[in-house]
Amino acid sequence: MAQQYSNGGYSQVGGYGNNNPYDERGDDRQTGRYNNFAQGRYDEQSDVEMQPYNGAGVDPNAILNDCREVDRSLDQINSQLDNLERAFKQSISRPDQSTNEVTSLSSQVMTGYRALVTRVKNIKSKPESGSPRNAPQVGRVDRRLKQTINRYQTMEADFRRDSQAAAERQYRIVKPEATEAEVREACENPDTPIFQQALLSSDRRGQAQSSLRNVKERHEAIQKIERQMVELAQLFTDLDQIVTEQEPMVMNIEQKGEEVHENVLKGNEEIGGAIVKARSRNRKKWWCLLIVILIIIIIAVVVGVVVAINKKN
Repeated sequence: MAQQYSNGGYSQVGGYGNNNPYDERGDDRQTGRYNNFAQGRYDEQSDVEMQPYNGAGVDPNAILNDCREVDRSLDQINSQLDNLERAFKQSISRPDQSTNEVTSLSSQVMTGYRALVTRVKNIKSKPESGSPRNAPQVGRVDRRLKQTINRYQTMEADFRRDSQAAAERQYRIVKPEATEAEVREACENPDTPIFQQALLSSDRRGQAQSSLRNVKERHEAIQKIERQMVELAQLFTDLDQIVTEQEPMVMNIEQKGEEVHENVLKGNEEIGGAIVKARSRNRKKWWCLLIVILIIIIIAVVVGVVVAINKKN
């Protein structure tokens, strides 16, 4: 079974007809459709106009809009998982029922996962996805996607276990005297001659034929789901690889930011020192001016006194 993911958070999934959720040529940039979606999820950005950035030609809310679309797609996947869970239960409770519905629904879910993983890879590959404004929403949808994958993996494990038990019960009905090892081998490998031998030796040949068909169908459905889970695990390996590849770039950006911050601090210190020196120079100029004025006053007083004395003489 594919590796389980413990963290929970891509392009729209589900939906049919003209509203193809996997066709990105549609109206997935019309933000007005999401004004009332998931009340409270994006309140922190509610005061921002969802309009393209004038002059720059780039929508500053593109990442947040993509996250909204991923949320809507995850809602549809969860609805599909509800339907698939019901199909699993019906398949177990009614051994004579075809597994076509299980196969179809599981294929729909996987198609949705492929689209979401691709969408989130695109989101996380954009440098602005790591900005303080966008990072919380990107991380949240990433975790939520992984939660839905955990749910699918748990459902698949339960279906495989229950299908195995149902197949063993059917085989014992056809061949009550079978040993535990024989039952296990027949159910794990329905294409082996064991079931055919049971058909020939059983007086319930019609029921044995039906049991063989049902066991084979369930076995094929389980094998397909397991292949899908392996594929999904690989998709997430690729998704995590994007994060690993981006780490040097992020570290370089952070280093450059720190350098800019240090340069700003040094610049502020130098400006502060220049201001202090300028004020000191200004004070010295005023003191020099005051001294010159005092000297002029003293000279004027001395000249006045001398002139007065000379007149008296």
